[in-house]
Amino acid sequence: MAGRSESTTAIARVVVAVLALASPAACGARSGLDELPPAEAAQPSACPQPAPTCILPSTDPCGESTAEPSTCVDSAWACPPGGRRYARAPALTQTCLPFRGALAQLGPWGLGDFARIPTDDGRCLWVSNRAVLEGGSIAYNVAFAPDLTAPFGTCPSVTVIGPIAVTSLSVTPSNGNIVQITGGYRLGGTTHVLYRIFGQDRLAPYGLTNLGGGVGEWDQAQMAIDIVSTEPPLPLGPDLSLGDAMLPAGDGEHEYVWGCVPLSDGSSGPNCRLARLDADDNVELWSAPAGVGTAGIWELGIHPSGDTPAFFSSGPWISSIVPAPAGLMHVYDDPFGNAVLTQRASTATGSWTDGPALTPCDLPMDDPGISCAGAVVHPELADPTVPNELVVSYSVGTTTLAPPTTNVPDRYWPRLVWVH
Repeated sequence: MAGRSESTTAIARVVVAVLALASPAACGARSGLDELPPAEAAQPSACPQPAPTCILPSTDPCGESTAEPSTCVDSAWACPPGGRRYARAPALTQTCLPFRGALAQLGPWGLGDFARIPTDDGRCLWVSNRAVLEGGSIAYNVAFAPDLTAPFGTCPSVTVIGPIAVTSLSVTPSNGNIVQITGGYRLGGTTHVLYRIFGQDRLAPYGLTNLGGGVGEWDQAQMAIDIVSTEPPLPLGPDLSLGDAMLPAGDGEHEYVWGCVPLSDGSSGPNCRLARLDADDNVELWSAPAGVGTAGIWELGIHPSGDTPAFFSSGPWISSIVPAPAGLMHVYDDPFGNAVLTQRASTATGSWTDGPALTPCDLPMDDPGISCAGAVVHPELADPTVPNELVVSYSVGTTTLAPPTTNVPDRYWPRLVWVH
């Protein structure tokens, strides 16, 4: 029995030794589970709330930006490459007069403000037909550029470039002919700019006669539009007058362009026809000849026929077509009107109907001949977090032979408004 007792005692000693080694109290030893850090310590510190919204610019310099969520990186919020944090300026308490800090005078309306040109280097130029520079000199087709990184709702009172004249004429106009820039678009990797040529005519309704127009090329090195000719015959005849409004056709190969010719009887009925232009500036007109039905066809050529329908009416000399819920919206001014109006359609070639007035024009009513014209929508200033808001500019002019002389620059300066 003595041998068995010694064996039992040895086993007990081994068990005690093992338990001692496994005990947390033994020589400060810890188990593998005890060495893991707490779960909350294994995660990065949280970013402060709320998370900011990021704004990413459009690939089209004159296009609308998009809103994207920010990302939490190393305890700080970060925007995608090329993005910036969203910001909105306080609501304006005064009328917005674009580029008022850069010029002595803009307007009366001339041929409209502001045509928009997207450039090769990513700028969106606004072009005014006539401006009086500081010092008193007069310049035509003067370009400005708003700061597209400013908080949304900011009035662009200063310009980040210019003002600079952007028409480069191969031939000097005779008899005082005037060049009007109506707008531009990007297609085929280049900027195409539509223009018209007007002859001065005191007997014409606006004192000007439309001689025709064409499509100019943007010269990035010279910051100018190359216009080959200012004398008839011009590439685009006055019977088409392309350039009132334009919109990408959606196929990546064409731009829709509308031309609005004043009706000979002075009425305000439909006067705007639709064309599409390719990257080589070839023109096709939307035609609906008998037997084709409602679908219509595109026909190559620049002279509208009786089969080329007029879709809607518009005032002088430029307007805008923009995407809208369930289709498109035409934003324009009636001739000698005092409000910005709308028309709607499901497609560019569809049936257009009158919509509600968008906004009354801000006009000094002590001038009985005053009115607004040339409504232009500016998607480049649109706030993507406010989808029903439009940013619209329009010109102010008068037919009064002796208009009021007080506060003249501000009285007839183009306006910029934010409307829903």
